[in-house]
Amino acid sequence: MKIKHLFFSLSVLVVAASLILTGCRKHKEKDDDTSGVQDNALAEGSFNDIGQISDEASKGSVSSYKDISSVGILSACASVKFDTLNHADKDSITVTFGDANGNNCLCNDNRYRRGKLYIEYTAGKHYWDSTADVTIRTAPTDNYFVNDNQVKGTKNIHNNGHNSAHHLNWSINVNGTIVKANGQGTLLWTSSRNREWISGEITPLNWTDDIYSITGSANGTSVAGNNFTAQIDASDPLIKKNNCWWISAGKFSFDPGNGKPVRYVDFGYSPNQSGSCDNWASITINGNTYHKQF
Repeated sequence: MKIKHLFFSLSVLVVAASLILTGCRKHKEKDDDTSGVQDNALAEGSFNDIGQISDEASKGSVSSYKDISSVGILSACASVKFDTLNHADKDSITVTFGDANGNNCLCNDNRYRRGKLYIEYTAGKHYWDSTADVTIRTAPTDNYFVNDNQVKGTKNIHNNGHNSAHHLNWSINVNGTIVKANGQGTLLWTSSRNREWISGEITPLNWTDDIYSITGSANGTSVAGNNFTAQIDASDPLIKKNNCWWISAGKFSFDPGNGKPVRYVDFGYSPNQSGSCDNWASITINGNTYHKQF
């Protein structure tokens, strides 16, 4: 009986020790990994930039989009070539960054770019014309880089006309890849979005006062190899102002897809004040909130 009692007591101690160790391990393994969210933000920003560059190139003048004090992206070391002579086919714009020797171009958003972007749009129509289609793409022979990250893929834009709120809106689909600099890995990203022009439509040639609301979803594979999904909160859409280089407001949920809990991202956070033009956001994981720059 004493042996059985001793054995039982030892078993209880082993179980108790195991539970303590497990609890300690769980405490040490606090989930604060935001790398997948940052991968998604890199893709989001890169393809938003491509859209803004297309917008600037099609609307702007030399004095507006190449002014170093401009809030736009294009600068004096970027060249814009138009091909609108043949109205029987699609019109096109070629935007070239840097020079033939592969040197970078420092743009107005303080990012370095090199390579080319090709923009095709419905003949005789502009981005803001109803039913217009715009395709922005990169080409393997004219690699496009942003801060030495190679951005590859296609962005398709369709103008849906005015919605019930009397705002022009576009359906936007992206199929892209980002090869990060210095061998840091490859990120795959696709998205399906609606972009609504909520302010600035009455001055269509002045792109600097434009504000857009963005809803929709995205999915991809992070640099770590995890499949993820992202869903913008329809009640709190992402807000992109053309006079700011970053998303300035809005929320989305991010599922890292590797058995970890959903992350909740809020671009409304700023260390200065809500709505400030900066690249800060808050990320909430398991009730714990972290502040990050993107």
